[in-house]
Amino acid sequence: MNVILISPHFPPNHINYARALKRYGDTALGIGDSPDISQELRDTLDEYVYVPDMTNYDSMLRTVAYLTSKYGKIDRIDSQNEFWLGIEAQLREDFNIFGQKPAQTDINRSKLGMKEVARAAGIPVAEGMEVESVQQLRDFVKKVGFPIVVKPVVGVGASATYPLNNDDDIAHCFEFIHGRYICEQFIKGDIVTFDGFVDRHGRILFQTSHEYNCGVMDSVNEAMSMFYFNVTEIDPALIEVGHKAVAAFNVRERFFHIEWFRTAPHTYCFLEINVRPPGLYTIDMMNYSADIDLYAAWAGSFHDANPIEDAKVKYSIGFAGRRVNVNHKHSNEEIMAEFSDYMVEAAPVPGAYADAMGEYFFLVKHKSAERVKEILKYILEVAD
Repeated sequence: MNVILISPHFPPNHINYARALKRYGDTALGIGDSPDISQELRDTLDEYVYVPDMTNYDSMLRTVAYLTSKYGKIDRIDSQNEFWLGIEAQLREDFNIFGQKPAQTDINRSKLGMKEVARAAGIPVAEGMEVESVQQLRDFVKKVGFPIVVKPVVGVGASATYPLNNDDDIAHCFEFIHGRYICEQFIKGDIVTFDGFVDRHGRILFQTSHEYNCGVMDSVNEAMSMFYFNVTEIDPALIEVGHKAVAAFNVRERFFHIEWFRTAPHTYCFLEINVRPPGLYTIDMMNYSADIDLYAAWAGSFHDANPIEDAKVKYSIGFAGRRVNVNHKHSNEEIMAEFSDYMVEAAPVPGAYADAMGEYFFLVKHKSAERVKEILKYILEVAD
């Protein structure tokens, strides 16, 4: 099987995808915009092709055509990255490759399309509409009240997402929004996720749920330090709506990351679905939580193989991202000395992710989610 991995800069965990492919005897090919990748990754890949501008579709088309002429038909192509989902979908269509094509990807990336699919499946959603004028915003506020949120119809993470709290915000909002935007009812509640991996037959091989101290929008817009962690027991009500969403969006042979508002105990409102892995280190966190290898599960799914014998979550794994502009109470050295027995990793956050996650991170592990939460709070405690 010939598999192409697409990635800008090829972050460290991409070598795990390549290694997993080789484990099943597949040909692992890479396309990236970095002229220099690690020697370890270069040795793992069967071939790496440098494309200076990966947003140039003609360049990507010609590169896949070159790899096809050299290795034969491409069986899979995957970026595992929100930004590139549209390009990989178009390449699948042009080369008749299994997986999501543009028609499905356009729905799964559109905030409006997501709402329509979720609503049709009987899943609660926040009210929202596409907005093109100040008057439309004012009419929407009359219907749902302040605050509201304005964000791109198609967006990555919480970029260009703005809360509007009063009439002045409405008057000024068109100074900073461009393109197609949606306005949405602000839902009060805790943000939780339903994450996992589904095989080509629609069977969920692994599932988990993460909780956050703040939303990514707050982390980006307010430059807040953030933490999140997985629970060890998922609320059955979340499992029910999570499975309903995976089925409604026809997710196949993919990681998924679904965000929800928990508005009351056992009550959830759909926020959005991302048909790709949760960000940054979360796949590694999920692996640590259940002593499994989801990279191998991803590669194995191409062959109807499932290397996961026991998918039960055994540990809570927590991430804390600290911002350099925040005066934290405890130094990195104090944190390591206090919690060395629970520490999985501590290191700088790669530059591309620092805006959302902070500049330095800690990963901690414990059987108790409450204990993990306590440690994460300690890590992010601010000095008086």
